[in-house]
Amino acid sequence: MKLLPVIISIFLVTALLPEAQVHAEGIVETAHDNTLIREGPGLSYPAVTSADEGDRFTELQRVSGWVQVSLAEGSGWIADWLLTETETSTEPSDSESAAEPASDNNNGTILVDRLNVRDDFSSEGNVIGTLNTGDQVTISDEKYGWLNISTGTLTGWVSSDYVEYNIFSAVESSDTLTDDIHITVNGLQVRAEPDRNGEIIGTVNLYDSFTVEEESEGWLMIEFEDGQTGWIAEWFTERGLHPGSAGSGDLDGQVTILYNGSNIRMEPSTDAAVLYKAGAGESLEVTGETGDWYEVLIPGGERGYIANWIVSAEDGTSPEEELNDEPVESISDATIVIDAGHGGRDGGAIGAAGTLEKSLTIRTAEALYHMLSSTGANVIMTREDDRHVDLHSRVAVSKDHGADAFISLHYDAINDRSVKGFTTYFYGGPDEALADSVHSGLSDSMTIKNRGMHHGNFLVLRDNSAPSVLIELGFISNPSEEASVNNERFREIAATGIYNGLTDYFSGGN
Repeated sequence: MKLLPVIISIFLVTALLPEAQVHAEGIVETAHDNTLIREGPGLSYPAVTSADEGDRFTELQRVSGWVQVSLAEGSGWIADWLLTETETSTEPSDSESAAEPASDNNNGTILVDRLNVRDDFSSEGNVIGTLNTGDQVTISDEKYGWLNISTGTLTGWVSSDYVEYNIFSAVESSDTLTDDIHITVNGLQVRAEPDRNGEIIGTVNLYDSFTVEEESEGWLMIEFEDGQTGWIAEWFTERGLHPGSAGSGDLDGQVTILYNGSNIRMEPSTDAAVLYKAGAGESLEVTGETGDWYEVLIPGGERGYIANWIVSAEDGTSPEEELNDEPVESISDATIVIDAGHGGRDGGAIGAAGTLEKSLTIRTAEALYHMLSSTGANVIMTREDDRHVDLHSRVAVSKDHGADAFISLHYDAINDRSVKGFTTYFYGGPDEALADSVHSGLSDSMTIKNRGMHHGNFLVLRDNSAPSVLIELGFISNPSEEASVNNERFREIAATGIYNGLTDYFSGGN
């Protein structure tokens, strides 16, 4: 498993796109079976439906290599290299070819690490370099699912599956910009110029919110200190104020610590330094709220942050206690969260033949979902399609639903292609009993190498209030194991093993 940085691209509404990107209405035809039609013009948007070779659609407009088409209900977007044009109702002018994407916006973001750049549009092409997550490229051509890209120092071909088009408005005047944004990572650098090589003049943190004053080619100008402005990379932001950010309301009152040794940190992040360790039952005054964190006063008068999923409400009951007031004695009474690892811009590990971990995890999660739902269990998915869900949000799903078990599904990769097998990770405490049951179920059903149970310091385990496990169901860096896990039968066997383990866990009164 490879936990990639969160890469966020901002997509503005199509109404703000330049007129040069809107083309004459015509008819387009899909060139392949199982062509995905997406919610928006980019690979990170979830698919709304699919089409087969020869299906025809009315074209509405084109945006940077994507075609918006009319559907029976609403509209969707298809990558233009998956289409063939059949006819148009209006002939485009010489200066505006309907077959070409607008050149102003042919920029993209690399979605994965160690992406091979080749000298030809084929997997047989020679590797001439590599790119990593977040690298920005200029796209000049598309052929058969490959993009011709340039970084300024490297020009070649990469698979289009691992590149996200950046779509920006041509408007850059601060007079017309009133958009609010919030930061999606900690320690984001603020630069003096809208460029990756610009001088670093400050940093901003997770959930900090700002008003955009100016935009320039994927960079946003913000006022990050009183009277001081700077530029931040747009792909590490999301539109809108964060619900817990400054200006969205503070919370006054008391919280009670649920667990001994609960960490109170300098910043609202599990990576921040620990200021104080609180004991179970200790009450602290709340002075504010940032995202999923309370700002509290600790002994001595200093302020710190504690995660809201490890404290109780003012009445002394935690959200989990309110939801789970009856003991769970069978799987049919349980609330189980299935976490399909990665998704959207985060492809996860890449297999020896190019398999994306995110695709395998969602298929395995779907198989497990149907098995568990048939028992009457309340089953929650952290994602149901190919979209990005940050790690804190996955934990929040577990907390919000009062989960009795949290199962995170992954597939592993390593440079040594001979390594294979499945592994179960747990963090500690109540996780170990769940891990023991689930791993036993997998051991009984899986035929690949059993790599055992291990302690894992993963955020979705460490910060989870429910018993949690993270399972690596095989090494896709191993060519033979990659071929196995791509088989639907393998995923059914894996899901069956987890299902059996959960059944034993809940029947044992854990």
